[in-house]
Amino acid sequence: MPRTSPRNTPAKKTAKKPAPRAPRETATKPTQPRLALAAPALERRPRPFMTDTQGFAVLAACLAGITTRRIRDWRDHQDGTATRPLHDGSTLHYTQTTRTLTWQAVCPMGATHQYTLTTPSTATAARVHADRCTTPHTDLTQIQPLTADKLADLGILHTPTWSRGIPGEPPTTSIPIPLPNREPRALADTLAHTTAGTADTQPLSQQDIAEGLAARTTAENETAEEHPQP
Repeated sequence: MPRTSPRNTPAKKTAKKPAPRAPRETATKPTQPRLALAAPALERRPRPFMTDTQGFAVLAACLAGITTRRIRDWRDHQDGTATRPLHDGSTLHYTQTTRTLTWQAVCPMGATHQYTLTTPSTATAARVHADRCTTPHTDLTQIQPLTADKLADLGILHTPTWSRGIPGEPPTTSIPIPLPNREPRALADTLAHTTAGTADTQPLSQQDIAEGLAARTTAENETAEEHPQP
């Protein structure tokens, strides 16, 4: 068996371990205090189910024939008054000091009408009166009317053409044209072209009337009449 010398045997290699690294220095950030997410609970003010004003308003509306089912729909203004809007756009007002219920509505002319409601009949009459209002609620007494010159400048002066003067021209005069010798076609032609003056249209005295009747009677008696044939 051959002998092996130590020179011929391979030497074992040992792995070198890496040297441990020094820890890195990290900058420390200042820590901020965290805010509390939950705020402290506040004490809730006790709210009554309804106020006295709301209760009396509901009763006043019921007496007027208007049913308001939810008491909280009445808004209490904390001054002795309460209001409640209705579905048609009108509003109910209640005053606790005078115990009066009023109803406000807009009429077709655009004005706000206010009525005091005490019974269902007054509520119905108020609604009918507001719906049938045709009165213009505009005060025109403070507006000055336009003069004829201003209307003419605006082009809305409706007058006959012969009454409008032409700038720089002399005023025109009306010349009546006599009708030919023929019978008038209508009574208006006779009245429009009569030759009677103002003296002929003056009222007669009682003496003139008596003399005229006497002369007419004398002329009728003196008129010869034909003898009737047998």
